Amino acid sequence: MIRDYHTPRWRGGQGRRGRERYPRLARLLKILGVVLVLAGTGAGLWEGYRAVLRLPYFRVAEIQVEGNLQVASQDIIAGLALAPETSILEVDLPALAGRLLENPWIKEASVGRRLPLSLTIRVVERMPEAVFIADRRYLLSADGVILAELAEDELPTLPTLRAASPRQVTIGQRILTSEMAQGLSVWRQFQLANALQEEKAHEIAMTGDGSYVVNLGQQMPVIRLRAQDMEGQLGRLGAALSASGQALERFGDVDLRFRDRVIFKLAAGTTVRP
Repeated sequence: MIRDYHTPRWRGGQGRRGRERYPRLARLLKILGVVLVLAGTGAGLWEGYRAVLRLPYFRVAEIQVEGNLQVASQDIIAGLALAPETSILEVDLPALAGRLLENPWIKEASVGRRLPLSLTIRVVERMPEAVFIADRRYLLSADGVILAELAEDELPTLPTLRAASPRQVTIGQRILTSEMAQGLSVWRQFQLANALQEEKAHEIAMTGDGSYVVNLGQQMPVIRLRAQDMEGQLGRLGAALSASGQALERFGDVDLRFRDRVIFKLAAGTTVRP
């Protein structure tokens, strides 16, 4: 009689694999259940934490502003755009400082917590350096930011920097090109020069060839010069005036752009005094 010894053994192996498979599945289900419970517990704790942060006790009660002269404190506080129910523990301090920098008058800003319920704002403001004439008249800071538009009847005691050609600008725009930086530098150097007997520049206009035209005001000449070697140019002017024995106001136009000479043009109706 022939017996098949292999068939029962094969069936028995299949049974063991089946018995091993289901306990593994059960363990996986248990682990998955534990993970879901932990996730639910974590979510509940997080929502509870957020609910605690939103309690009235933690709401911002006071905001202090330091370092401002040009911008009113209430305007700076309004620039934070804080909701009334904002928690002192939830505020994003860098984001708040970024909002303040949207004001063109504010150059630097930082916001800090002063526990238990206060915020402290520290700002560094921009100061007007000149009146910039483009399509209209604007206040311009030393780092080339348009601060505000000037009304026609506003006459600030600042030098005027005129663009080489009309252009449109917007409040808060930074327009500090190399040409603009040189124009501001020309004004500063001109104010510090002693060659013109304390005469002050009223307007500095940029020209298309890279030179500048300085207007000294009524009954004074227009002076044309380069941004480079300001000291040398004004020194030559002082020496030429001394040698000629003429007063500066007798001339209508003075050209200092040449290295070896100064060109004078008499004002209309003026003759040279012997």
